[in-house]
Amino acid sequence: MNWWNSIKNYYTQIGEHYQVDPLLFVGIHVIATPLFAATVAWIVYNKKQRKSLLLPSLVAVFIFNAASIYLIVFGKDIPFYIYAIVGTSAVVSGYFTFRKVKKKVSEVR
Repeated sequence: MNWWNSIKNYYTQIGEHYQVDPLLFVGIHVIATPLFAATVAWIVYNKKQRKSLLLPSLVAVFIFNAASIYLIVFGKDIPFYIYAIVGTSAVVSGYFTFRKVKKKVSEVR
């Protein structure tokens, strides 16, 4: 359990330093995962029904980036490189997610 304490201490220290609740930050990640999967299913459903993909796509982007949004909005004294990491991470992971969703949607045809 030493690794668990190390992880917990890391998030606690980071949370205190940037004045965000580490439990809330991790909780957002945990809750966002199944919600994101549900929005992907929503996108596929809308594609099957020939409905607009705009709203479910926007919801998916928001859910996917919810923890980062929380950090940026409520964090204090966050250095610039954190913004760069969050932005780069959002773009790269968003790209791969887009490819995966596009593949699922193309299978619907």
